[in-house]
Amino acid sequence: MRIAFFTETWFPNVDGVVVAISSAKRELEKRGHEVFVLAAGSQGKKRRGDGVRVFHFPSVDFPPYPTYKLAVFPYPEAEGIVRKNRIEVIHSHGMGPMGVAALFVSAILDKPLIGTLHTNIQEATHYVTPIKPMQRVMKRMAWRYLKWYYNQCDAVVVPSEYMKRECRAHGIRNVLTISNGIDLKRFRPGKKTLWKDRTVVLYMGRMVKEKNLDVVIRAAKKVERRIPDVLFVIVGSGPAEQYYKESAKRHGVANLFLFISGVQPKDVDQYYHNADVFVFPSMFETQGLSGLEALACGLPVAGADYLAIPDIVRTGKNGHLFKPHDAKGCADAINYCVRNRKRLSKGAIKSVLPHSIDRSASRLLSLYARVLVMPRSV
Repeated sequence: MRIAFFTETWFPNVDGVVVAISSAKRELEKRGHEVFVLAAGSQGKKRRGDGVRVFHFPSVDFPPYPTYKLAVFPYPEAEGIVRKNRIEVIHSHGMGPMGVAALFVSAILDKPLIGTLHTNIQEATHYVTPIKPMQRVMKRMAWRYLKWYYNQCDAVVVPSEYMKRECRAHGIRNVLTISNGIDLKRFRPGKKTLWKDRTVVLYMGRMVKEKNLDVVIRAAKKVERRIPDVLFVIVGSGPAEQYYKESAKRHGVANLFLFISGVQPKDVDQYYHNADVFVFPSMFETQGLSGLEALACGLPVAGADYLAIPDIVRTGKNGHLFKPHDAKGCADAINYCVRNRKRLSKGAIKSVLPHSIDRSASRLLSLYARVLVMPRSV
């Protein structure tokens, strides 16, 4: 099968969407399918440095987050690529300019269109305005746009049951849940070789305000009182990186934090192996790939009880949930995970078995086969 992934983000960006798309691409290609990536970027037309069959489109920076790009009128070229490469199924992984290009090409060439909703854009209105009433208005507008966009797809994929409920509640049709999936051969328990004399609480992900690391910083002193050897290892980069470093200093806990940026995707598993607990305070997740990776490596997860995180973290089973702004609750959850690590680790490993990339790829292929023979939605 010949499949085109349309996406707003691709390497050198590294985020949950890129990780999910690239994992699916690798798994599908292992099975003999051809996957073409059409992505926003500033590299011109075609580049092979990050994999074969990857096409970049001239783009401009997204001002609130300059590492992200907005493709500039990609429609005619995208149509030519899909036509020339005899694409059978178009799979849109975004709803920006590249996502609209997927709609355009699907309609012009009468190709089946799958849309995956990876990002809670309705939770990111703070990038546009700091005014709360305006944010509420923009959130409603965002859902209207998502409804318009995804109801033009033949099927809509979401990575969690939480997102499935949200989409249906806002009038989006033909929604099914397929986990983004992780490579369980790669992400598995490993030997701790660093920080052996410290209890390591790990965060792995983008450094942005919606990841809510402030609650971890405010919880740090409380954790230290019960776990004197604690070390918070924060792995990631992003526009809020300096803000979080300054916040740790303001709260007098900079000595408890180690910030690490520039980690290559191929090296992330070693940080899971050298941690004891994973903290996941995010208020932006549609699933939470880093949480799944941590669980697969046997780490109990102290996670925010918000959006999709409760779909993967169960208190007493593989971690402990806390209210997203509750620093004491966060500290209690971390302490619980440390004290019960051995038992929770077993539950963590077991809980990710349904999220293997192998299983997710099989479900995607079944969906592709189904839309190829079903009548097109209008």
